[in-house]
Amino acid sequence: MSNPMIEVEKLHKSFGQNEILKGITLTIEKGEKVVIIGPSGSGKSTLLRCLNYLELPTAGTVKINGEYFVEPGKKYNENHVAKLRTNIGMVFQRFNLFPTMTALENVMAALTKVRQKSTTEARQIATRYLEKVGLADRMNHYPSQLSGGQQQRIAIARSLAMEPEAMLFDEATSALDPELVGEVLNVIRELAEEGMTMVLVTHEMSFAQEVGDRVIFMDDGLIIESGSPDQLFRNPQHDRTKTFLQRLKH
Repeated sequence: MSNPMIEVEKLHKSFGQNEILKGITLTIEKGEKVVIIGPSGSGKSTLLRCLNYLELPTAGTVKINGEYFVEPGKKYNENHVAKLRTNIGMVFQRFNLFPTMTALENVMAALTKVRQKSTTEARQIATRYLEKVGLADRMNHYPSQLSGGQQQRIAIARSLAMEPEAMLFDEATSALDPELVGEVLNVIRELAEEGMTMVLVTHEMSFAQEVGDRVIFMDDGLIIESGSPDQLFRNPQHDRTKTFLQRLKH
């Protein structure tokens, strides 16, 4: 039985004359791990940003748990969009931490401002999630005192502390030095094992094969092919997918 968490219908996104997404239709089930791969400029990051309305689609709809972000023909309602957006955590390439706040304060910030938690409760929640990403001993450090991998794990803790129902990862390891990639992937792997609904844009193909329930190949603003990791990596059906995977091998 289908249990959709995210439903995308005929999604288009243009920046001026430049059409980035050309009619994406996609359903992501609760607990599903969907990995999006494809060449640079294929629209992967734009799609991810449309899933939690950080980018406003030019046309088409996005639903979370059956609720539209903006109903067709209705006006954009800031409060409604903000409420739905809290259900979908997002981790970016850049860590976007506040440089003047400690790790703990960075994780607490949205809890007190958005979730209206008391300082005491926010501190308890933030501490729990910093422990979860293995950084309890760094909670009083500032971002400048931490490695890129540690900063990205704090960014993940900050998203998780909001207790979202799904997580979006936009190339969460691409800004990291190679030796720091593993520690971030381990955190994501653990979340996957716990059953978190996830959509990941990544260049880490072996990781995509390991954690993905489904892999989507995007090119030129369209979904070209979608299938299990096994099927898509071992037996791609579309020439564009084959060419892309061949290039990666070399």
